[in-house]
Amino acid sequence: MIARFFVLLLSLSPSMRKRAWRWWYQTMARRYRGADWTFMNYGFADPTSEPISLEESDEPNRLLIQLYHHTATQCTLEGLKVLEVGCGRGGGASYIARCKTKIQDETV
Repeated sequence: MIARFFVLLLSLSPSMRKRAWRWWYQTMARRYRGADWTFMNYGFADPTSEPISLEESDEPNRLLIQLYHHTATQCTLEGLKVLEVGCGRGGGASYIARCKTKIQDETV
């Protein structure tokens, strides 16, 4: 009941929604400082495509990595420098740097 009210409140006020997400992001960033928390996105899953192959150490972040993988395969990165601009802790940039060759092989 409280969750529904909160969702309704946020849907009525875009500025309130923005403040609430900013508060949530800052709270999570302050409270959780573990080295294993490297992504801050919702992830991506495409039920129509084959799963990407990942190293065992990347498996816990599969959905989060798939978002970067999907985005990076939409254009050619060969010969380019990639700058990740956004929120997070560098997990996406790390994945792109480590797997650039694999990503290029799957580029659309």
